[in-house]
Amino acid sequence: MLSVFSDRESERERLLRASQALYDALQGCVSATRVLLQILDQHLNTSVSLAPMEGSSSSVRQTLEHLLGAAREIRCTAEQTDRHVQKNTSRNLYARMASPNTSLKEKVAIVQDFHQATMGIFGSVGGPIAAVLLWNARLPERLEAALRQAVASPVLCLPMDALLWSSEDLAKALPAPPTCWGLAGETAAGPPENSLSSHTRVVQTLQDCLPDVLTGRRARDALAAAAEQMEEARQALAPACKCLQLTADTAEVYMALIREQQPGRAREPGQNPVGIAHWAGPAEPW
Repeated sequence: MLSVFSDRESERERLLRASQALYDALQGCVSATRVLLQILDQHLNTSVSLAPMEGSSSSVRQTLEHLLGAAREIRCTAEQTDRHVQKNTSRNLYARMASPNTSLKEKVAIVQDFHQATMGIFGSVGGPIAAVLLWNARLPERLEAALRQAVASPVLCLPMDALLWSSEDLAKALPAPPTCWGLAGETAAGPPENSLSSHTRVVQTLQDCLPDVLTGRRARDALAAAAEQMEEARQALAPACKCLQLTADTAEVYMALIREQQPGRAREPGQNPVGIAHWAGPAEPW
């Protein structure tokens, strides 16, 4: 009895962790998308914006599709500038600009090298660097792949605010595990009539199920099934969410470096630019 209760508490915590992690990641994606759109607006003079969603009533699927639409617009906006950069820089410099996995020191060198290589062709270097980064991030393809992988998940049908529900409410909202009848060829409606063999099996099944009901094993199984579904959805979306947030973080660091290198913004040797003093590189996968 105590073991079943302990298992149920463990599954409850597992479900809450998974749902909170998925909610935080999706909210992080929305914030990252807004950051990228703001950078494009400031440095490429675009007017692309993230259209308002229906708030917490939007489903997880609708939120992802909304992000996908914005990612397509971002990549389309970056395409022309990216092509211009490719024509006016070396392959080596372009490859360095395209990678988000560079150290802060390397980013400083990239900004300086690009400025020297183009000699004012682009005016501000912020727009070109952002365009190259965004074009090569392939955000639409990554979000499309995530949606395909999670397309059958019932989690995508939940409203966003459902990810903050209690574990019991989440377990009720998601498909329940198979019932304890578990009889091949039979349903919860019961066994075939006038069948002694089936009658015997049903009696045995009920005897097996009664302790489950009394000890709460069904509740534990429902929580475990919901937790597994939530974790699978989270794992399917993880690569796209990680890439989107990493791209936004990297773009922000570049913009801060560019601002710091403008005339009149000198700093002490070895001092990190304002706003990224504590930046230690890409975050760990969630």
